[in-house]
Amino acid sequence: MSVKGAEPEHPSAEGAGTERTLTGRAGRAGRKGDSAGRVWPVVVFALVLVMIIGAWVSWLAGGYTVGDAAESYLLTNSAMAVTFTAFGAIVLTHRPRHRIGSLFVAYGACYAVSVACLGALSGVFALSPAWERAVDVVGISVWLPAVCVCLPLILQLFPDGRPLSPRWRPVAVATVALLALTPTLTLAPGAINGEPIADRSPLLPEAAGRVVGALVPVFVGADLLVLLAALVALGLRAYRSRGEQRLQVLWLLWAVGVFVVLNAQRIVTTEGPILFLLTLPLIPAAATVAIVRHRLYDIRLIVNRSLVYGLLTLGGIGLYLGIVAGLGALARDRLSVDSLVATGVIAVAFAPARSALQALVDRLMYGRRHDPAQAAAQVGVRLGTGLDGVLRAVCEALRLPYAAVSADGRLIATYGERPEVRHTVALEVADGPPADLLVGLRTGESRLSAADGRALNLLAAPIGLALQAVRLSEQLRESRTRIVAAREEERRRLRRDLHDGLGTALTAVTLKADAAHNLQASDPPRTSQLLLDLRADLSSAIADIRRLVYDLRPPDLDELGLVAALRQRAEQSWRREATPFAVTVDAPDPLPSLPAAVEVAAYRIATEAVTNTLRHGDAASCQVTLRMDSALHLEITDNGSGRAPWRHGVGLRSMRERAAELGGTLTAGPTDQGGRVHALLPLEGR
Repeated sequence: MSVKGAEPEHPSAEGAGTERTLTGRAGRAGRKGDSAGRVWPVVVFALVLVMIIGAWVSWLAGGYTVGDAAESYLLTNSAMAVTFTAFGAIVLTHRPRHRIGSLFVAYGACYAVSVACLGALSGVFALSPAWERAVDVVGISVWLPAVCVCLPLILQLFPDGRPLSPRWRPVAVATVALLALTPTLTLAPGAINGEPIADRSPLLPEAAGRVVGALVPVFVGADLLVLLAALVALGLRAYRSRGEQRLQVLWLLWAVGVFVVLNAQRIVTTEGPILFLLTLPLIPAAATVAIVRHRLYDIRLIVNRSLVYGLLTLGGIGLYLGIVAGLGALARDRLSVDSLVATGVIAVAFAPARSALQALVDRLMYGRRHDPAQAAAQVGVRLGTGLDGVLRAVCEALRLPYAAVSADGRLIATYGERPEVRHTVALEVADGPPADLLVGLRTGESRLSAADGRALNLLAAPIGLALQAVRLSEQLRESRTRIVAAREEERRRLRRDLHDGLGTALTAVTLKADAAHNLQASDPPRTSQLLLDLRADLSSAIADIRRLVYDLRPPDLDELGLVAALRQRAEQSWRREATPFAVTVDAPDPLPSLPAAVEVAAYRIATEAVTNTLRHGDAASCQVTLRMDSALHLEITDNGSGRAPWRHGVGLRSMRERAAELGGTLTAGPTDQGGRVHALLPLEGR
C-alpha cells in the first residue's frame, strides 16, 4: 500500500542529485547574500565620505573658515557622519544584517545629508529662495531621526540586536513611532526664524501650525521618556548579564558615561561647548569594539583609568575654584597671587590625591592585589571551607575570573569559568606530589602583572595548606575504608571458619556422641571406637579454637610479653634447613608496658618482616631492635646482599596498613648493609 505524497524510503540517485543541486544553489545564494550584505555598507560609507568632502570644499570655497564650521555644527556633524557610518560598516562587514550596525549606518547617513545641506548653503551654488528654503528645512530636519530614534534603539538593542526581554518590545516600537513626530520640531511656528534663508515665512497654514506647535511638547516628552527607558534598559542589561555580554555592555556604558559627563551642561540647558559633541563618536567606537573585538582589550582597565583621571580632573577643578574663591574673599585686590597659591596647592595635593584615587579604583577593579598580606588574610579565613572555598576567596580577593588546583595531571578543585589565557603558580605542599595553582587572566590581559604575581606567590602558602588538608582528608577516608574492609573481611573469615570448620566438627561430635550412646549396650567395641573418634574430633576442634584465638591476638603476648614472645618465635619457628639463619632480639630490659594495639602491631610487623627475609632473602642473620621514646621504634635489619628486588606485595602493604592504623609510619627497602624495615608506632599519653 502506498501513500500519496510520501517520500521514498531510499531516494534514487536522480533525487539525491536534485537535492544536492538545490542545497548547492541555496548555499551559493546565501553566500551571495552575505557578500551583498558586506558590500553595501562600504558603498554607503564611500558615498558619505564623498558628500562630506564635497561639503567642506564648498564651505571653504564660500569664504567660511574652520572656526565658522565649528560654530555652525559642520565640524561636529561631519565627524558624526564619518565615524558612525565607518563603524557601522565595520560591524556589518563582520556581522552582516546586524541591527546595531544598520542603526550606525542610518545615524551617519542622516548627519551626512545634514552636512551636505550646509555645504549647499555656503553661497557657492546659486539657489533660488525656494530651493534655499527647501535645503535648509531638510538640513535642520534630517538629523532628528538619528538622535531621537536611532540612538535610543542602539541603547535598547545593544549588543545582540534584540530587546532586553519581550516586555521591552513595546518600547522599541514606540521609539520607531517617534519618526512620525520628528517633523513637528521643524514644521512648528518659529522653528526656522533663526535660519539664514531668504524666506522665513511659516511653513504651514496658521491652523495647522497651531496643531503642530501643540504636538512639540508631546514629542519632546515622549523622546525624553524613550531615551530614559533606553538608558534603564542598558543598565538592567549590564546588571543581569554575565561573562562576555557584561564586558560588551561595559564598553557602551563607558562611552555613554564619558559623553554624558562632558556634555552635562548641553543636556540640561541645550547650551555648552560645541566641540564636546565630538565625544559622541565614542559610542559607535566602543560598541564596535564590543561586538567585533572585545576580547582584545580589557574594558576594566579603561574604566579604571577613566575613573582615576576623571575624578582627579573634577577634584582639581573643584579645589582650584574653592581656593580661588576663598582667598579672593580675603584679598580681592591680589587675585593673581591667589591664583598662583591655588595652583601651588593643587600641584602639592595632586600626587597624594592621585594615589588615593588610584588605590580606591584599583581595589574595585583588581581587589587586594596591591595588599598581598590583606589578600592572604582574606583567603586564610576561608581555610575551614575547603579547597573550593579557598579558590573562591582567591578570585574574590584579586577579582580573577578563574582559579583551579592541578596535581597528578588532574584538576582537584576549580572555581569560575575557565578562560582562554591562564597563568600557573607552583604550590609548596609538605607531602605528596607537586601541585600547581592555575588562575585565569582577566579579559584583555595577555600576561600576569607583577602585582598579581606577588599576591599569588604569597597566597600559594595557604592554598598549599588547604591542598594538604584535602589530601590528608582523602588519605584518612581511604584508611578508614581499608580498615572497614579489613574488619569485614576478618569477620567473614571468622564466620567461615566457625561455620565450615568448627561448626561442622562440633556437629560431627554431637552425632558421634549420639551414636555411641545408642550402641553402648548392643555393640560395645563399636562404642569404644566412636568414643576414640570423638576424642580426636574434640582435639581438632580445640586446635581450631586456639588458631582462631591466636589470629585475633597471639596468646604469647599475654603469657610472655612482646620481647619474650619474639625471642620464643626466633628459637622455635624461624629456622632454615639448607643454610644457617639466626634471629636476635635487642630490646631494653624490662620493656615498659605498651598499649595492646601497639603490642599486636609490633608483633605482627616483626613476624612478617622476619618471615619475608627468611623466605625471599639470602641473609644469614636478622636482628629485631626495639626502643622507646615518645613512640615505639621497631627496626628489623638483615645482612643480605640486597640484590633481590623488593616487591611491594601483600606483606609490605599489610605492614604499612598496621602502622597507619595507629597513626604511625613504616619504611622498608634495601640498604648498603642489607635489608631494613623501620616502623614508628605512636604511644598514647606520652
